[in-house]
Amino acid sequence: MEPAISVIVPMYNAEKYIGECLSSLANQTFQDFEIIVSDDCSTDNSCAVVQKFLGVFGDRLKLGKLSRNSGYPGLPRNFALEVARGKYVYFLDSDDLLIDTALEKLYNAAENFNADVVHAESCFTFPDGAKKIDATPKSFQTGEFVTEPTLETFDFGQRVTDFTRKRYVWWACNKLIRRKFLAENKITFPAIKTFEDFIFTLECLVAAKNYVRVPFVGYCYRVRGDSLSHKIADGSVFMEILIKVVKSLNDFMNGKKFFADNPQYKYMLIDFFIQKRLEIFSKSFLRGNYPIGEIYRFLYEEIFSRNPQDNVALTAYLFIAASLSKLNKNDLGG
Repeated sequence: MEPAISVIVPMYNAEKYIGECLSSLANQTFQDFEIIVSDDCSTDNSCAVVQKFLGVFGDRLKLGKLSRNSGYPGLPRNFALEVARGKYVYFLDSDDLLIDTALEKLYNAAENFNADVVHAESCFTFPDGAKKIDATPKSFQTGEFVTEPTLETFDFGQRVTDFTRKRYVWWACNKLIRRKFLAENKITFPAIKTFEDFIFTLECLVAAKNYVRVPFVGYCYRVRGDSLSHKIADGSVFMEILIKVVKSLNDFMNGKKFFADNPQYKYMLIDFFIQKRLEIFSKSFLRGNYPIGEIYRFLYEEIFSRNPQDNVALTAYLFIAASLSKLNKNDLGG
């Protein structure tokens, strides 16, 4: 029989953390799940640590290995999705944890609402090396929070607008998702190093019929200064990632009738992403010793001159120029 949930754990050089991660799964009050650890060619003892848990989970634990290192979590997740058998899938990063009732509460909400996606609004956080988890829930979204499981609006325009207002956490790891829903809508993670879950969550948001928001706090996020998401890339890498994400966004939206009929939401999303990207990079880029002319030249060379015929790159360039102008004006008190 297929399990209720497939827990997908992408892993790369996580020997320091993966044991604690798997132990949190062993302690779940809901045990009708399989675990698929998708190893991205680790060079440490991560796989050996995972294999020690075969005695705990038996054949419910599967360890898959990619043929070569991809360098980002999206591909290992996609690899695991191909072999997952659960009714639902849950993504858990190898350095994070779940509290004991996390899967049980999410599964019950999914069944009660016949949900395509169950979205948890908050998480617990703890710094790397901490002996205990901060019991104060934190969230990376804004606006009002639900106090009970709540079915989201069926107005997709409102969902997109709320997405740009940070009403949704775009992590893949705070959601329980119906596997058949992902397969039918061909939703996978794009081949980009960061922000892959930004696009993944957006695709789920505009495809799901029943999208449920819950107040349950079950995910424990380890704050690591050396994680991929916390590393500040140099200028060229920054632009490369920005272009790839905008292109992935554009490719996704071009294939959806909703965006063809409502192009204002397409440009709303592109502008929102670039604003977020610039916000993240502002300390090292905008607040450095770069005169505005040097910033303009850098943007032109890094984006527009790469491929003048690429409309996506041109669109990104125009939005970035506008964003820089607004941010620079604000910095000057204008």
